[in-house]
Amino acid sequence: MNNQMKNIFFFCLLLIFISTISAQQKTDFGLFLGGSSYVGDINPGKQFYKPRPSAGILMRININKRFAVRLNSTYVMLSGDTKDFPDQVLPYKPNYSFATNLLDFSSQLEFNFMPYITCTEKWMNSTYVAGGIGYTFNLSGNKNFMTIPFGFGFKINITDRLSTGLEWSYRKTFYDGIDNVQSPLGKSILHNNDWYSTYGLFITYKFVKFAAKCPVYK
Repeated sequence: MNNQMKNIFFFCLLLIFISTISAQQKTDFGLFLGGSSYVGDINPGKQFYKPRPSAGILMRININKRFAVRLNSTYVMLSGDTKDFPDQVLPYKPNYSFATNLLDFSSQLEFNFMPYITCTEKWMNSTYVAGGIGYTFNLSGNKNFMTIPFGFGFKINITDRLSTGLEWSYRKTFYDGIDNVQSPLGKSILHNNDWYSTYGLFITYKFVKFAAKCPVYK
């Protein structure tokens, strides 16, 4: 990713961060804990392959009953081994395995299929889809890269401040070196085979509660 794209991405993150200062009553903070898996040249399509731990923090700005903007920072562990796919032909790397650690940052827009507000019992749960833009730091020493995150989940209120949910999120990467195996079709965005996913439980807490049952949302 060139410097201009990096600047645009981090500028968007800065705008979202600044907006929370004037919208604290709409903002939830939380933790994520779950697993992560890799799909690429070694594993061409098996889901939940070699699940490794993932954990992170998140901040969600609830715009209204249908939309929210979310910032994520997630520590991701991935691994793969050619011995698990004997039918997969990689003559240039036989008997090869890898393990890598990533630090994933993303900004996503959530759409709730049902009206949802974190501080009320009236609209207390919803399924949702999410998508946005991200940037990943490769902690194993390889190249950092840009991603397109997208996924779906379910969230529900536990109390007037506490919420929880489940999510499965994919990362389309713009890098073919997570597994240190280059696609035989050459370097190209279209020929890039490396993806990864995270899945698990999140819990969020609203530190600043609405004084009168969320009047801003009415």
